[in-house]
Amino acid sequence: MMLLRDAQDFIDTLGITENSYCGKMPDKQKKAIGVYHLKPSHDSGTALGGKQNRSYETKGISFLVHWNESPSESEDSAIRFQEALSGCRDVTINGHEIKFIHISYDEPIPVGTDDNGIYEYVIECVFYLRKGNEE
Repeated sequence: MMLLRDAQDFIDTLGITENSYCGKMPDKQKKAIGVYHLKPSHDSGTALGGKQNRSYETKGISFLVHWNESPSESEDSAIRFQEALSGCRDVTINGHEIKFIHISYDEPIPVGTDDNGIYEYVIECVFYLRKGNEE
């Protein structure tokens, strides 16, 4: 099963940011992307014979793009990150084969600024992974 730290390792390979984290953000670093659990709001499909017979598994993830005080730079970075996610096909990270990533919305969701005036965007997605290929 894919864990949040696997998703964090994955985004580190995309070259969008050098600051990534899981859960609570350390030190409110600028230009950071956070990885959080996302409860999928849809049924990812039941195979004939039950979930155990599916050839894939899913992992719902919410990314928080916490960038800087510039609204345009922050939005550009969030869009660039979402485009990088949407282009991923058949990528292996930490023994998990990511077949594709379904992004819930056509563009990053603006959530305003934090207490320090840093613009933030959320990207919600579901990772579809080949089942049972962990090393």
